[in-house]
Amino acid sequence: MNIFNNETPLYLQLRKHIEELILERTLAESAAIPSIRNLARDYNLNPITVANALGSLVEEGILYKQRGVGIYVAEGARELIITRRSGDFITEKLEPVLKKARQLELPLEQIIKLTESIYGGSDE
Repeated sequence: MNIFNNETPLYLQLRKHIEELILERTLAESAAIPSIRNLARDYNLNPITVANALGSLVEEGILYKQRGVGIYVAEGARELIITRRSGDFITEKLEPVLKKARQLELPLEQIIKLTESIYGGSDE
């Protein structure tokens, strides 16, 4: 399985991929993560690269190790990822898009209507 590119370090790409699996709920809280050896084989990566990706997720509290048993998704991992990524998303993606919409003089009502349709409408 090759999901990687040459633009970003592989361990960061694997880390992001694991985070995506957690966000999509493909990996649930308390779910076991495959072993480093199995992940390295499945993704055709060096085991050290896999260990670095998992280690950074453990340090952040998204995963946790049980000595002699394995690595698991931590309780609240999805919320941690959402909290960290939401701030980055707003400043890196949403703000520039809204500034561009304003520059193009798109009506605010159109932006609101589109937002509501994507989010499922208003609560009224």
